Amino acid sequence: MSNNLLILIIFCNVLVLVFSKEASGCYWKGNMPGPGGSGDCPTIGPDTPKECPVTPSYSDLGSDLWRCPVTNRSDPMSCASPDESTCTAGTGSNPLCPDMSAKQSGCCCAKTGCHVTPKFNWILSACQGKGCGNYGYTPDTQKYKDRGSQLVVNYAAAYQWSDKYQMWIIDKDSSFNTDGKYPSFDTAKPNGGLPEASAWMAPQPGSAAAWDWGYYPAGVEGLSPPGILFVLSTEKSWNFAWYMLNQVTLDRGPLVPYPSDQCSQTNDNCWASGNAGEIDFLETPWTVNAGAADGYRRLFSTQWNQIGRCFPGTMGSTCNSDGGWFNDQACTNNYFLGSDPDNPNPQPYIYAAVVDKIGTFIYRFPGDNSTIWPGLTRTTAECTLRPRPAFRPPNQGPPCDDKNPYCAIFIPNCQADKWGGPSQFNTQGGANQGCRVNGKQGWCSSWWQQFANTDQWLWPKNDRKSVVQFQKPIPAVEMPWNYKMEANKVDWENNPIYDPGCCINNKGRCPSV
Repeated sequence: MSNNLLILIIFCNVLVLVFSKEASGCYWKGNMPGPGGSGDCPTIGPDTPKECPVTPSYSDLGSDLWRCPVTNRSDPMSCASPDESTCTAGTGSNPLCPDMSAKQSGCCCAKTGCHVTPKFNWILSACQGKGCGNYGYTPDTQKYKDRGSQLVVNYAAAYQWSDKYQMWIIDKDSSFNTDGKYPSFDTAKPNGGLPEASAWMAPQPGSAAAWDWGYYPAGVEGLSPPGILFVLSTEKSWNFAWYMLNQVTLDRGPLVPYPSDQCSQTNDNCWASGNAGEIDFLETPWTVNAGAADGYRRLFSTQWNQIGRCFPGTMGSTCNSDGGWFNDQACTNNYFLGSDPDNPNPQPYIYAAVVDKIGTFIYRFPGDNSTIWPGLTRTTAECTLRPRPAFRPPNQGPPCDDKNPYCAIFIPNCQADKWGGPSQFNTQGGANQGCRVNGKQGWCSSWWQQFANTDQWLWPKNDRKSVVQFQKPIPAVEMPWNYKMEANKVDWENNPIYDPGCCINNKGRCPSV
């Protein structure tokens, strides 16, 4: 626990509570079971690591293995209804419906056992050589992948938003080393490069899609509405992914499935078959040759994977505010530059990702600057935090390069409570507001309506608000974020690529309310 001391003082017959100065971080209870140990790396060469971590099997965990989760369609927070008539039955192992186009927007029933609720957690993914996704198809990135991930972590913290107290409160079961008890952990080294007894994380048996090693909290409650904050303090941050998945997806295995004979419903992780949810806070562009730009340092923020049902995305006014990269010709400018792998003393960074009703706000600031978000230092995180950093991010928009050590990136959330549009009598809703769903899974409802506005910074100061209108004659709608916060489609040299019909600065295509 925190070293804050609660002092009770009786003054004039009034009980006064006084908290001492926060000093040494918060006690944590996170647990990643695993036998540890070392093994051969996926690729061996003169410039590659000699030993790599070992991913255990589920049986290797023995009594430390968590139970296979069960979902309940009658749970009021689940993406389901007790009345099956409110959704259309799909076909296939990942139930798909042929008539769930964006214009019609019906609701395609999720797979049985995938009536998930909006409970999420973080995952870190690292790799080396041929264990990195698309290794054989992206020769320009192979020399970087061969070096292995350089993700050295001081601590990982998870916080739940309290509407009552208007602060972030730590989730100790999903937080690790927040008191700085142990040295930093290298995710590409056996036992994190530490003595086995000091290894405070371990690769988990569910692994990670397209990556060798997945580090995540499993068998815990997870984080939920009205707001979520994840914090990652790093010494190095290069060639990795940090993202949010549903707790069911993590517990049943992001890649390697939980043993089916131990699951009463299904061992399907519901990532696709339930649209359980995914937000990529930081991800190296591993799928394309062009990802080698900037020395493979780009870390993209994205939210358009597995959207639909109760987890809609949104393209914002620019049509690309949900970030990411596309192919060797196009990407968005929604990225940070991570560590320089050739710098022996890179800048330590703290990354803080807030997920609330408005969107995902990802702040990056130097680890040695404890004034930007009081309570977060390079090696410790306190039990409670103020709602947002003390200072507005100084950048004018994305990307976040080396020029602004303190910088932020934004991904908006769908603000609509229904789909609306021409098929629903020209009513205001997601169709007009640029919300996105998978055309064969549709719109059932929106979990974002369960989240609160945690009053994050908008930047740059005094910028105009974003305005969307995709279904005339339905009126335009002002969004609760600034226009310049939105990502734009660009080539890999950051030259603009204009999408017809989208709101483009100085092109006269932006609607007004």
